[in-house]
Amino acid sequence: MKKSKLFVLVLAASTSLFAAPELFESIAAIVDGKPIMRSEVMENLYQFQNTAEASGKTEKEQIAFVLDRLIDDKVLLSRVDRDSIQITEDEVDLRVTQHLQNLAARQNISMEVLERAIRAQLGMSMAQYRDNLAKQVREQMTIGRIRQRYVGGIKPTRKEVAEFYEHYKDSIPRQYNCMRLAHIALKIVPSAAIVDSVKQVAELLIDSLDHGMSWEVLAKNHSQDSSAAKGGDIGYFQKGQLDPVYERAIKTVDNGAYTPKPVRTERGWMIIRVIGRKEDGVRSAMILLETIPTAEDSARVMTLADSLRSALTTDSLFAEAAKKFSSDKETNFNGGRLGWLEKTDVDTTFAPIVAGLSVGEISEPFPAGDALHLIRMDDMKQVRDYNLDEDYMKVEMFAINYMEDQKLREFVKKWREEVHIEIRMKE
Repeated sequence: MKKSKLFVLVLAASTSLFAAPELFESIAAIVDGKPIMRSEVMENLYQFQNTAEASGKTEKEQIAFVLDRLIDDKVLLSRVDRDSIQITEDEVDLRVTQHLQNLAARQNISMEVLERAIRAQLGMSMAQYRDNLAKQVREQMTIGRIRQRYVGGIKPTRKEVAEFYEHYKDSIPRQYNCMRLAHIALKIVPSAAIVDSVKQVAELLIDSLDHGMSWEVLAKNHSQDSSAAKGGDIGYFQKGQLDPVYERAIKTVDNGAYTPKPVRTERGWMIIRVIGRKEDGVRSAMILLETIPTAEDSARVMTLADSLRSALTTDSLFAEAAKKFSSDKETNFNGGRLGWLEKTDVDTTFAPIVAGLSVGEISEPFPAGDALHLIRMDDMKQVRDYNLDEDYMKVEMFAINYMEDQKLREFVKKWREEVHIEIRMKE
């Protein structure tokens, strides 16, 4: 019997923020009073035509498919007012800032250089870029909240994942031009002397607060976080959105009060003040004093990295060292294995490093973020199929997405009946 084709509901339009404008723009459809433009349909059509789902469909059928999915997106977004879903400006701003910081870090450039690159390549200021990015981030976060509210939390059993794989393995995309990598991250941490000295400064600031010194003045003059200019105010966040250490520290702090002792975090020592609480979250401010490693701290880690590179002559030795030394909590437990990746999916920080590696070779130690990294090339293939032994977590994600999409599809089908939909696009 012919197996069903794997279908994944398109939940969010992954359109280009800076695509060239359509010369003959028109409205393709109106959903709940909100338009879908013809240019939006065409941008998504070009992307859809490169997927397996598009094969076997005529262009007319492809356009209808894409438009139908964009309508689904708008129907989903119509739940915002109906379900009182709120995305605050602070949440969006934090996501945008994190995106820009990660982008700069991956390119190993400063924010100033990134801003110049945006102006030169896109012809817009950083403020304009942030505004455009914020719109996309807000929509993605909104759809994510809706999805989480109605279908989130599906956790298939191993049996269900295996059944999904057996039924849909012919429709799961293959990997091309791929490599199997392993990774060790050696975090460069400051010495105990630096940690203690910064803690003492934080304790002096708390003493100043205890004696009536203005929080805003101390935050503006001493905090090393970007929130310093706003008196350390980072805005309102729901429970679970901040560092667990941060949230635990303020759990027993009264409104208007601050932590009686400095709080040790990965970024350094913090003094945290609670500005106000709501039922599902808290608005807070912080004074951050960073603990910055010295050149001696970096040299110590480099010595370890060099010795590991020389000694780890097999994949099993590399895996044992990753479990013992790597600070990457997402991979150290399984021997630093990153699994199979297509070359185009390799992080831009790592891509130039792995490009010159042969099978079995380990890279020279290289800095990225707050660590020195070693990458090992375990294997390479031009084309491969996913399998349960090597790719269980990825297959599980395919299964989760499919199960969630099927469940959400039932909601969307019902919600379509609750909103006005007018299709104007004829071809």
